[in-house]
Amino acid sequence: MPNNGEAAPIRVLLVEDSPLQLHIIKSVLDADAHIEVVGTAMNGAEALNLLPVVRPDVICTDYHMPVMDGLEFIQKAVKIYPCPILVLSISVQPDQVDNIFKLLSAGAIDVMPKPRATGGIIGKEDGLKLVERIRIINGVKYIPRKKGQPIPPPSAKCLIPRLVLPKIIVMGASTGGPQAFEVILSGLKNHFSIPIVCIQHISHGFLAGMLTWLRGICPLIIETATEGGFPMPGHIYFPPDGMHLTFSNNGAFVICPPNLDDMYCPSIDKLFHSTAEVYGNSAVAVILSGMGRDGANGMKTIFDAGGDTVAQDEDSSIIFGMPAVAINLGVICNVLSANEIAPYLNDLPGNISP
Repeated sequence: MPNNGEAAPIRVLLVEDSPLQLHIIKSVLDADAHIEVVGTAMNGAEALNLLPVVRPDVICTDYHMPVMDGLEFIQKAVKIYPCPILVLSISVQPDQVDNIFKLLSAGAIDVMPKPRATGGIIGKEDGLKLVERIRIINGVKYIPRKKGQPIPPPSAKCLIPRLVLPKIIVMGASTGGPQAFEVILSGLKNHFSIPIVCIQHISHGFLAGMLTWLRGICPLIIETATEGGFPMPGHIYFPPDGMHLTFSNNGAFVICPPNLDDMYCPSIDKLFHSTAEVYGNSAVAVILSGMGRDGANGMKTIFDAGGDTVAQDEDSSIIFGMPAVAINLGVICNVLSANEIAPYLNDLPGNISP
């Protein structure tokens, strides 16, 4: 029990079919004073029955399990007891992208490879990573995902109306970004003609898989930007893995490696600052779910140059960090839900009618 005004420990439900793995992971979490394992289950069916009893703050589940696997469990759990879900599995490596984004689409907040254990003990570094990941997603609200749902009546908060004739759209996201990009990019019309350049903070090696996944749900061409290339109508670009992406004075892509002191790579701020310099008041910038403040200062430069700026709203953001910072700077023209951003972009002046 908490004392001396300390916060209550994070209540975790572990779902794992291997008794040895369950014991190993539980021992790591039990060693942290800020985490309490309130229940364990050997498969998804057992876990579903435990949810209303133990009422966890965070669920950690394996993927491959008998009776009910992690995917089916997530799909059912988010309907009866929505809370942050972290998938711990050997099947979420960079070359297993179908698994990763299938789990994220089902409602998982995050995935990570199962911590390595030697002699029944998880290494200190892997143990710290697991504890930190649980702390990060604790308190993150579950965002309902309903495929094919109609676009709701506009509830957007228009702060500073600004009409621009856009030549470029730039978007930036961090934690919760893949889920936001799924909703937004799948909602774009197949005749969408304004080039889009995107930044997603993602672990090294996972970008190619994310792009493969997005190509399956988006009607436009999604590709990796190349040095000296120009953004083309109807195309969506991401930087190469582990590289920054900006524009040259004539609007060509510039690809560069990170500096040792760069906090983020790729950097949303670097792209946005460059966009303001090159495109000025013909740019639209969108800041999406994420932790921290990357992109906020860049949004200010685009706003000051006369461009249009959009922030994802709190209700649809998995983590309302980066959008909140930009909103608090007073540089956001519109606050929109993830479901409202695609219709907003579809209706921008300059898009070719079908």
